[in-house]
Amino acid sequence: MCIKDYSKDILRTIFAITIGLLISKYTNLSFNFQIPVVAFGVVTSMTYFSLKIFLKNYLWTGIFATIGLSVSEIFRDKFLLFSLATFIFFFTCFFLSSRYQNAVRSGILGYSFTTIYSTYSDKIVENMVTDIFTVTFIGGMIGCLLLYIFPKKKEECKISAITSNENIHPSFLTALKITIIVFTIWILYMIFDIRDTFFAYATLAGIYTNLNLDKIHKLSFLNIFIHVLGCTIAIIFSFLINGIGNNPIIFSLGIMLFFYPLIYLGYYGDTPYKRGFYFGVVRATILPICLYLSPYGDIVTKASSRAIQITIMLLFSMLLTRLILFIEGDSNE
Repeated sequence: MCIKDYSKDILRTIFAITIGLLISKYTNLSFNFQIPVVAFGVVTSMTYFSLKIFLKNYLWTGIFATIGLSVSEIFRDKFLLFSLATFIFFFTCFFLSSRYQNAVRSGILGYSFTTIYSTYSDKIVENMVTDIFTVTFIGGMIGCLLLYIFPKKKEECKISAITSNENIHPSFLTALKITIIVFTIWILYMIFDIRDTFFAYATLAGIYTNLNLDKIHKLSFLNIFIHVLGCTIAIIFSFLINGIGNNPIIFSLGIMLFFYPLIYLGYYGDTPYKRGFYFGVVRATILPICLYLSPYGDIVTKASSRAIQITIMLLFSMLLTRLILFIEGDSNE
């Protein structure tokens, strides 16, 4: 039995999140939550910084945000054609998601972000797309520097993968059903002013890239727990930092103290499920801190609303997938 020492990995990860959160709080960029998320992803997924792997894993959001912006401009006054182009885009993504799941998840997020926000006159979407590339670059550089400062050694005992995906190519009908569900929700966002709940939609769309209704049903419940727990931790952190968060040193120490237990459990979890769960909570905690925390105020209202929105969206998903599975079960009989 091999017991690996993850102390340097934990230190590297804590610095990635802390530096990323600090920069995100002192910059006014769209998608600034991506800075610590990308930095966190780089230091936990790479043994050394590879530009090729970085571009392959993290450039998709910006690329598809650009595509979404282009489609929005081309079909600005032609909603039916706009909807048709989006439906075809979603179907293509879901049909290919078994081979390119990470790219498809990021692609749907980027495309949906720009197409939905392009309907609002108070947003300059071109600047938002530029910001996506900027924050991705900043997060990547943080991760790159930390991998050079705290290099990983080649270990005889390697940690097992956090997730394992079955590369089963979906059927045409399965991809079509998933596309109809996500496309219908996209239409609702295009018609109604519900952009404040965008991240609930993004969470749902990301889960649906698994293309297995039974797995989607289980992941919906798991993600409710992860996001509610992440928002709760962020709320507690905001209360403790309230009024003193304008001090970068105190803010940094607070981040390190709060994230250390989650990161520790993530690295030393004895199963891939536990490691994936705790790292998922880390991401779910980063987002409300980036999006809502100000130096002098708690985030209880906005973080609670976020948790409720994601819960409602995913409960809807669970009911819908259970209904589809029930109907399919009856038809098979």
